[in-house]
Amino acid sequence: MSAGKDRRRHHVYKTRHTEYHLRDDECVGVRDRESGLWMLDHAALRLRALRLPSPPHSHEWLGRRIQFWSRQTDVLTSPVVEVERPEFDDVGAYVSQARAGAIVGDAEVGLKVSHL
Repeated sequence: MSAGKDRRRHHVYKTRHTEYHLRDDECVGVRDRESGLWMLDHAALRLRALRLPSPPHSHEWLGRRIQFWSRQTDVLTSPVVEVERPEFDDVGAYVSQARAGAIVGDAEVGLKVSHL
């Protein structure tokens, strides 16, 4: 069987204190690494990242910062210390899922969230 194009779209870029969950180049979830809480009001949510490496080369981003942008704001992360694939259960907690109506409530899905 030949290896085809990597079609995985979700990646997690971890900094010392924060996880940035991306679908392609859009930030769809931000989580505090110490508490495990999802930060629903983080400035990077729904913003696009500038210049990310293609998925097979994501680890080339170690030590670099991610810049997210929009017409209203920019966010620059601290240096990336780890890049990985998200846990299957994490994908359901993403902001994009919440806005689509897939998340009915924190208690019902067992999510830990923060409005920092």
